[in-house]
Amino acid sequence: MKLNQLKYFLKIAELGGVSAAARELFIAQPALSHQIASLEKELGSPLFIRGAKGVQLTAAGEKLVHHAQLILRQVEIAKADVISDDFSPRGEVSVVIDASKAYTLIPLLVTEAEKRFPQVQLKIFDALSLNAAEYVANGKADIGLIPSAADLNGAHVIPVYQESLYLVGKGLAAEHSEGTILFEELSNYPLVAPSRPHNIRMHIEQKALEARRPINIQYEQNTGLTMHCLLSQGIANAIIPRDSMNVELKRGDLDALKIISPSIDRIHSVVRMKDRPVSTACRALEGLILELIDSLCKSDILEGRSLIQP
Repeated sequence: MKLNQLKYFLKIAELGGVSAAARELFIAQPALSHQIASLEKELGSPLFIRGAKGVQLTAAGEKLVHHAQLILRQVEIAKADVISDDFSPRGEVSVVIDASKAYTLIPLLVTEAEKRFPQVQLKIFDALSLNAAEYVANGKADIGLIPSAADLNGAHVIPVYQESLYLVGKGLAAEHSEGTILFEELSNYPLVAPSRPHNIRMHIEQKALEARRPINIQYEQNTGLTMHCLLSQGIANAIIPRDSMNVELKRGDLDALKIISPSIDRIHSVVRMKDRPVSTACRALEGLILELIDSLCKSDILEGRSLIQP
């Protein structure tokens, strides 16, 4: 199996046809077809179903897409890492940030990474915790900042930050001027929450089970935009980190009440997979994330407790 064959295979899969791929790759169509035929012979399985309108991936082809992407990306990382050093890391690093921390962390991470590591190409995603963990596990992201990472098999986990969850909604401060709410009072408020098995949903329900207190989840929503709409219109409330709604809270559009007796706390960790090589650039970005989170906690921009050891 040759690297060029994997590149050709991915281009055909992307464009859906050999002719289109040959034009983009500047390769004669018969030569491209020969390379794919050789790859299929080596693997002992057809990768495409040929048709009048182009090609479609077989089940084997679908599997190879994932592996080919990882292999080629790892080759590029290796090339960049060989010529990197601790003072001048280079290469591509993909980072996924749990959506609740996106607004607070991503702008700072992007600007600081560009300033300190100009030869590192940073690709950054935000996603709900379940999807963020999948990004790390399947190689779409090299590093992730995710909650409750202990459940991610085969991961190197660095706990970095403990946060408390709040009840966030419209007009809550009028009834709770002290800024807190007892856990037992949560059942009085209709909630919107992600569907199972998203981390924050499972975490809230587990806490309710332990406290033997009901909660009132009336709406399931896995997109931030719809959740924002339900909160801003006063239709529902959410149990979420306070900083995920910083803009709305500062404007006075929403209120946040810290949940107490018991509180709902969770730990965020920086994670990467143990079985993948760690480049100099990846280590540089990991160190930067740790530094920024520690700084945000100490300056109270992130409301919580830093777990980063000096």
